[in-house]
Amino acid sequence: MSVSGSIPFFDLTRQYQESGESVRSAVSAVLVSQQFILGEGVKRFEAKISEYLGVSESIGVASGTDALLLLLRAAGVSSGDAILVPSFTFYASASAIRLAGGVPVWTETDPSLFLVTPRLLDEALTSMAVQNASGVWRTRVGGHPVKGVLVVHLYGQVADMRSIAEWAKFRDLWVVEDACQAIGGRFDGKSPGEFSVGAAYSFFPTKNLGGAGDGGLVTTKESSVAEHVRSLRVHGSRQRYIHEEIGYNSRLDAIQAAVLEAKLPHLAGWNERRRQIAARYTKSFSNQRTFDTPIVASMAESVFHQYTISFRQEGARDRVRESLSRDRIGSEIYYPVPQHRQEAFRDMPKGDLPITDRLSESVLSLPVFPELTDSEQDRVIESVLNAVSREEVSNG
Repeated sequence: MSVSGSIPFFDLTRQYQESGESVRSAVSAVLVSQQFILGEGVKRFEAKISEYLGVSESIGVASGTDALLLLLRAAGVSSGDAILVPSFTFYASASAIRLAGGVPVWTETDPSLFLVTPRLLDEALTSMAVQNASGVWRTRVGGHPVKGVLVVHLYGQVADMRSIAEWAKFRDLWVVEDACQAIGGRFDGKSPGEFSVGAAYSFFPTKNLGGAGDGGLVTTKESSVAEHVRSLRVHGSRQRYIHEEIGYNSRLDAIQAAVLEAKLPHLAGWNERRRQIAARYTKSFSNQRTFDTPIVASMAESVFHQYTISFRQEGARDRVRESLSRDRIGSEIYYPVPQHRQEAFRDMPKGDLPITDRLSESVLSLPVFPELTDSEQDRVIESVLNAVSREEVSNG
């Protein structure tokens, strides 16, 4: 194929062309005010994002990782508590559990949805669970009691939280959600946090709603959880110079809140464009047999933070990616090393996670950012299909 220019995996400069004027104006207003820490600007953004998500409480914090950490603390994680979490996820999903004092217990991921399900949670727990006289399931992993579940809404897909919440309630487990890649995503019309203690979001610049640096958000329907997170983000203090517990310095900066508030009106349109690009990919790839395209559950609304395909044959992913690179088309692997194989978790039981291991060796994410043009997507599709046709010929 002829190549007229490179196609990036993601391009923030294009987004800035659309939203730059409002962002500059918003930042300028903060500079004029010289009010940089929390304040009215942060409160205003928290109110607007709450309205957009349809949640009662939103608390801005310094990063998505901090959002997970503070939410876990507010959920009641105690030192040594075991928490179920997928291994196929970004590192922060698991590291936040350790930072909060907990112990990750790895679960598998559905290979079509890239999400955890009640069946997979059950499989992770069944071999370790015993039922007491009251019918309550109590599980211990290496002496650690299992207390909760951290559900990850990966790639912009949203898990069936109603079913997961019912599963967890029967076993006397609480649930929190990592929605860092799923802002605006819904299942059965509900945003993350509706059926759990709360949800954590990230405003890392490349997220669907990204800031000008790090930033995060905790959402919850429980006022006591919201109050606890607000205390934790300012050194465990509800009253100035009075500290009830060890907290953190984790506040959403006013400049970041201003940037996010300026971008928020664009988010619904950006997410819809991502869905359009994803649908076009899926339709274009329907006749090939080298890889599987992502599936969205019937009641779910994905925001396609990533469009991720999964190759069926060993080595095919890497050969296709090399072909895309030769055609000057960006792609990424999320994630090449699952968490149960990370050196940082070497003291955790690795377990047997064949689906997770296979996904890490087979997934590839294609460009799906809102400013990707149809002609650019045509080039991506052509390059992928040319590469997979060679795979299919070589495989007979």
